[in-house]
Amino acid sequence: MTLTQDDMQLFKDLRMTEFGRVIQEIIDDPARDHDSFEDKIQQALYAQRDARDNRRIEKLLKAAGLAYTGAALERFDVTTDRGITTDRIKRLASCDWIHHGQDLMVIGATGTGKSFLAQALGVTACRAQLPTRYVRLATLADDFDALAINPTARKEFMADLAKPSLLILDDFLTTTISDHALLQVFNLLVTRENASTVIASQHQPDYWYSVFNDSAIADAVLSRLAN
Repeated sequence: MTLTQDDMQLFKDLRMTEFGRVIQEIIDDPARDHDSFEDKIQQALYAQRDARDNRRIEKLLKAAGLAYTGAALERFDVTTDRGITTDRIKRLASCDWIHHGQDLMVIGATGTGKSFLAQALGVTACRAQLPTRYVRLATLADDFDALAINPTARKEFMADLAKPSLLILDDFLTTTISDHALLQVFNLLVTRENASTVIASQHQPDYWYSVFNDSAIADAVLSRLAN
């Protein structure tokens, strides 16, 4: 028995192309002749599900805007003195903290792997089919400044950043940004109160305060991150 082109087109129309491909493989493999009908159908269904999941993950990775999609938590070196343990990595890999809307700060000097870790968390979230967005703070600040004269576009931009389950702000306050951009970053954090945000920076929070020209905004941003 061989599936016809019409059969395969039907599978395609039903968005079950992988199911049809595996069914044909089973038909062509004499070693599978004695397998039960249920086993054959189950294998084809699992293959279809895996293909669907892989397509969604690829789509999420592309939409995330990660600079390095090859980053992975299992490749993060915990043997060096980085203040993070294997058990902590395992807990982060579960993504439970994202499901609970918890924030995370990754602080470390240049070369300690903080950006790799932040992006590995993003890749892990995408693999768990959680919408993710990665952006460097300087780039985000430029976008906010460019949208300062267009409140409608700024509101839409803010709403788009509020949607992902995980937002990663890399290189947080490593360069000076405008007071306007700082205020918008605070508004973004408030908007994402129930969603997870990762802050990756080479500076401790005490330093962040020193780069704010407006102490009221500084207090508000730091209070939001602390809570």
